[in-house]
Amino acid sequence: MKEALCIIGGSGFYDFLPSPSEKLVETPFSPEPVVIYYSEVDNRDLYFLPRHGKGHSIPPHRINFRANIYALHHLSISRVLSTSAVGSAQIEIRPGTYVLLDQFIDFIRPITFFEDGFSVKFTDGHELSGVVHTDMTQPYCTDLRHHISEVLSQIPHSRLHGTYCCAAGPRFETPAEIKAFQSMGGDVVGMTNSSEAILCRELGICYSSIAVVTNFAAGLQQQVNHQEVIDLFNQRASELKNILNDVIELIPPNKTCSCRSHLSE
Repeated sequence: MKEALCIIGGSGFYDFLPSPSEKLVETPFSPEPVVIYYSEVDNRDLYFLPRHGKGHSIPPHRINFRANIYALHHLSISRVLSTSAVGSAQIEIRPGTYVLLDQFIDFIRPITFFEDGFSVKFTDGHELSGVVHTDMTQPYCTDLRHHISEVLSQIPHSRLHGTYCCAAGPRFETPAEIKAFQSMGGDVVGMTNSSEAILCRELGICYSSIAVVTNFAAGLQQQVNHQEVIDLFNQRASELKNILNDVIELIPPNKTCSCRSHLSE
């Protein structure tokens, strides 16, 4: 079986795949199918999942994370590289910086596949059901982080560690909320990333993420402007695509991570 990998991203990444075909994936979590794009590149199945839906039409608090991640499971995708636009909660992490996430703080939304009697079957015949408590000691895949760090270590405006703080959105945070995140050790703040990481881990999908700092968070600059966020992310989009392509070339078929260890317990 060919290795299947998915890029999750937003605006600026719709042209990441060469000559993609559109797939509509039905899931138990939405009456509407998940839109995902596919292309075969160098004998590898590559997918792109637009996090905010086709045409960037879904705000962060309305994203159906369970439908999105279950669609990847349905397609037997085993690895995910995601990109996220984030605000910086630390004055030394300036806009334009790439941050390779290694931890997150998320007290915002309870999210799991395993409730209301739902069960998931895996290609090896294993089935997971009931109440599931998933280990998140290493919330981002250590294998993927290693390969990303190999590439980002050559990029001057990069940080190889960072703690992501999840906010509910769609509004931006208050200065008081940012101070609270700072006191907890948060480096950057966003609205989507940790939900994807949690659900991917539940299904044994390797997940790692490159955050792009698009602005200073509230209280570190005079005002947070959404257009500013979009503009800076788009400025980095071309370079970020090259980074992802370089990372993909480094990923071997075998895994040494523990992202699926809970599936055999």
